[in-house]
Amino acid sequence: MLNKQQIEKLNQQLLQRKEKLTKEVNSSRQIINDLLCEDTYDEIDFAEVSSDSFNMNALRNKQLEELKEIEIALKKIKNNSYGVCEMCNEKIGIKRLKAKPHARFCVDCRPVYEETLKKK
Repeated sequence: MLNKQQIEKLNQQLLQRKEKLTKEVNSSRQIINDLLCEDTYDEIDFAEVSSDSFNMNALRNKQLEELKEIEIALKKIKNNSYGVCEMCNEKIGIKRLKAKPHARFCVDCRPVYEETLKKK
């Protein structure tokens, strides 16, 4: 199981990532708004603005999803359930948590979870 020092370090990583993502989401929102207000003079301009706003929106959605996962991880730290796989209830390895502190699944269960997402 993770010791208190490891959990605190991962908690700090999560909080720092949350702060960075929050700033990026706000910036993305402003960029999207600016793109949508941009004048388009022909089909090429319109296509470029549409493509750029689509890409920025897709990036923003990924960032929002990661923020949700970070919030879940922070709640788990508070209720002492952090570092436990949501599928098999086994410990998530420290190497995985260091790479992705908001990981919800162990290395073995992650591909199974991803496969269920593809089927939906």
